[in-house]
Amino acid sequence: MSTQPSMAWVGDRIVPRAEATVPLDDFAVRYGAACFETMLARNGVVFRLEAHLARLAFGLRGMGVEPPSANAVQVAIDATLAANGLVDASLRLEVSAGSGHTPDLDAASGPLLTLTAGPLTLPPAPPRLRVASVRLDEHRPLHEAKTANFLAYLLARREARHAGADDALLLNHAGEVAEAATSNVFILVRDVLVTPDAGAGPISGITRAAVIEVARSLAIPVEERRVTLRDLGRADAVLLTNSIVGILPVAGVEGEPPASPQPVDWRPPVTPSRVVARLGAEYEALVEAECGVARPGGGA
Repeated sequence: MSTQPSMAWVGDRIVPRAEATVPLDDFAVRYGAACFETMLARNGVVFRLEAHLARLAFGLRGMGVEPPSANAVQVAIDATLAANGLVDASLRLEVSAGSGHTPDLDAASGPLLTLTAGPLTLPPAPPRLRVASVRLDEHRPLHEAKTANFLAYLLARREARHAGADDALLLNHAGEVAEAATSNVFILVRDVLVTPDAGAGPISGITRAAVIEVARSLAIPVEERRVTLRDLGRADAVLLTNSIVGILPVAGVEGEPPASPQPVDWRPPVTPSRVVARLGAEYEALVEAECGVARPGGGA
């Protein structure tokens, strides 16, 4: 592991992370008006960078902000990996709406790009989820983007952890399964892979899309539809997906959601599904295939 101090990209240069500053009037600080991406780097290459930048651009343009160029982001990625001595890393890219003194997006100027990197860390054991009382608004603006307005997820995760779970499962206002606090959700029902559709309110995950692609390449049926707690109760497996963990099987789901006549108490079958193992292996092969050759200058 690198012994260098942690370094970060702020604006247009590398600085020591402990000394990095953001203007007090930046809209990310004042109003949570920013978009971010959490990305996986393998061998100095970001997995599905183009898709991450497309989602970032969607969110920023929805706020009236011109997104940074792909070249500007790549320069920041290469410099940040190299400065931290990393080739395999978790990256967090954020672009704010700019700075200003009034709550007016059109009055903000100077969008700020920041990028941090850290070593990859994976959960030591399959996580346990708890259904949170916090509901996700499926009609919120720009819900397919990742915005810095993350309070609902933070509250849900805090509630779940205080109850002894590892992460939160969020329902939308219709009482349907939407996503976990930091991941998309899949369930396996009789060898059919099911995930909440966009109308249920989840963030449109880059890894989610890749897993659907992998499943279809393996001829595993995929359904994007509304998912209920009853569906979850008859699942053969519950999976979380995000850029850092890839595909992560869940150890259990519990909770007493509001207006639900029965508490949730799901545990995986004793015999693990072979479908999950195939999905995991093929997903890892996809990541390695796309990130197997390091970019010149990317990392150290």
